Amino acid sequence: MTVAILGPRPLCWLFTGYLLLRVCCLRRPPVLLACCLTIVVASGCCWFFQRQIDKKTVTDCHPVTQVVKVLPDDIKVQDSFITAIGTNRQSGTRESLAFNVRDPRLLAQFRQLDRPTDWQLTGTIQPVMPATNENEFDLRHYYQQRRVYNQVRLDCPPTVSNIAHWDLRDRCHRWRWQLGNYFNQMPEPLAGYCRQLIIGQGSPSNDQLMADVKRLGIIHLFCISGMHVVLLIALMRWLGIYLWLDRELIDGILILALPLYLIIAGGAPSLVRAVIMAEAGLLRSILKLDRLDSWAVSLLVGMAWEPAVLLSLGGQLSYLLSFLLQVMDRQLSALRQSLFLSIASLPAILSYVFEFHWLSLVISYPMIPLFSFVLFPLVLVSAATYWLTPLVGELVNCLLLFFQRLMGLAAQLPGEVVFGKPAFWMALILFLLTLWCISNYRNSRRWLILVLAYFSCFLAIHLPINGEVVFVDIGQGDCIIIREPLNRHVMMIDTGGKLNFGRHQPSQTRDTATRTSINYLKSRGIDHLDTIYLSHRDTDHIGYLPTVLRNIRVKRIAVPAGMEKQAVLTRKVGTANQPQIIPVTDQHPNIDPNLRILHPFAPGEAKNEDSMVLTGRFGGKQFLFTGDLDRAGERAVIERYPGLHADVLKLGHHGSKTASDERFLDQLQPQWGIISAGRFNRYHHPDDGVVASLHQRRIRVLSTQQYGMIRYVYTQQGGLWRTTLKGEEVKWTLPNCLNN
Repeated sequence: MTVAILGPRPLCWLFTGYLLLRVCCLRRPPVLLACCLTIVVASGCCWFFQRQIDKKTVTDCHPVTQVVKVLPDDIKVQDSFITAIGTNRQSGTRESLAFNVRDPRLLAQFRQLDRPTDWQLTGTIQPVMPATNENEFDLRHYYQQRRVYNQVRLDCPPTVSNIAHWDLRDRCHRWRWQLGNYFNQMPEPLAGYCRQLIIGQGSPSNDQLMADVKRLGIIHLFCISGMHVVLLIALMRWLGIYLWLDRELIDGILILALPLYLIIAGGAPSLVRAVIMAEAGLLRSILKLDRLDSWAVSLLVGMAWEPAVLLSLGGQLSYLLSFLLQVMDRQLSALRQSLFLSIASLPAILSYVFEFHWLSLVISYPMIPLFSFVLFPLVLVSAATYWLTPLVGELVNCLLLFFQRLMGLAAQLPGEVVFGKPAFWMALILFLLTLWCISNYRNSRRWLILVLAYFSCFLAIHLPINGEVVFVDIGQGDCIIIREPLNRHVMMIDTGGKLNFGRHQPSQTRDTATRTSINYLKSRGIDHLDTIYLSHRDTDHIGYLPTVLRNIRVKRIAVPAGMEKQAVLTRKVGTANQPQIIPVTDQHPNIDPNLRILHPFAPGEAKNEDSMVLTGRFGGKQFLFTGDLDRAGERAVIERYPGLHADVLKLGHHGSKTASDERFLDQLQPQWGIISAGRFNRYHHPDDGVVASLHQRRIRVLSTQQYGMIRYVYTQQGGLWRTTLKGEEVKWTLPNCLNN
């Protein structure tokens, strides 16, 4: 029901009604009463959760001067860029803070902040940006789960003052910072494992490992975690016995200490579940709960703590797999248990990661004991003894390095399948069928039905009856994906790219293309591109080419004649698995059947005026893609092709006044004008005059700034426009010409 309300997923109401009917058929009034009471409480939690979001989220962008309380473990320093989470002293609202610091001494001071502090700051407050592309990671939703509602961009570093009086929660956060600082003295990746497993802090040193784990499809092993909670309890009990303490006293200390550890360890969904189940286990003799009841209590308390917990991959896997561990036949072999856990986690993993590796079906078998009985205990021992004898930690670090290399090699083995994202109802059916199979795992017919269901889902994703023309919200740049029905041809026009102008450099392994265009392609089950058309050499059009080539198989790259030997291209293409590079002019035959090249007319230097112009007919509409072609080039095109017409025009140069010539627009007579530009871009694209000219000609304007990803989904002769945003969500980011 919480998924139905917060998702929102109306289909879940059917299952809620079905389960209520099942409970009524039990004819056990206490059970029905408890169920109804739970529904009332859950509804109240969802209502309060949504009300807090609506109440505390600002609706626009405006300057602020305020005092916020910042805990030491919520501060992150990366190069000269500092981010933090703070609580507004006046409103009690949690906010994300971000600012740059140029002074190395000031940077060092922020790194060494080891206690709760008040920050006096001035800056600009704004809502957290939502996901603006289909299937993109939703930062707003992630922050809302952490009770963070707004972002503040500071004009300058804040004035910091110490807080005189601390409560117990403040002290827990200071202990967490001290533990993190202690772990930082260890070598990597041991330090990263300690931070992630013991205090729940992500570590850049483990990014590659997590990428390999996702590729192998064994991310569920990290979500059953809470294994280290069991180990910590065992360690505390052993220590208590060594000190001659009574078992009841030890359990009492653990009951009081575990909630404090929950704060110190960051309060991740899997940890909340593990701690609550541990508490229920410690109180089992008093509460008279069996293992399944303990799991149920952990779910109820976990959802009261975080109502949207089942809307995240971590929450889904943590509760699902721990549930299966409670109900599966105890006589099952370890191999079958790990296999069933892998299969049961597959619908959720495909819904978020879109791919899996065949090795994931068997690799869990050695991994579960390796994590439970080797890696976790060794990491805990290293953390406890590193201050006394670093040698143990150094040896464990060598083992972890070997393990990461092994995982990297395994991830490179053939067997990776880009499955795509199943529709919600498909994933739900696959999940229920999996439980049905596990409940009677000896029935081969059930497994055959499950295989057929996966095969049908795979075909539905990989052989869609519709096609798409997709304008990706890539920021200040261009990226267009054209996918024909049944995926007969898949093409990309430009890749997008980012000019940093000396600012903080983004990660080289995960840039905007990875979470937008690449993510979208994989969610559609696409692992190859027939052709990439690069309109010209500017970074905002070809900058993400290396990212695309690393993640997607590409047959060929078409470039304006004269660009094929330029260093700006050859450096990005590299030498390994190099696709065919085709220099083109308007005289070149069509590379793909439905795209025609109209420009350039002759070899050039691949500047704006040499931009490749493409036209094609999709779903009964004629599209024209002009790159950054200037007005003179537009006039030359209509002079060369006097009968040229377009229903949909991708405006040149992001809506700049250097393009969209009046004569050009008058001849084309487009119905739709698409603008691909970044929010708050330094060039102030699109130009007010260009947008006014479009409105004057009754051309409907769709901008990625306002609508995010823009898709034209078509069949044979007709189609529909679909946008990720409805137009009002990011109104505070829009230029005046689009805010009218």
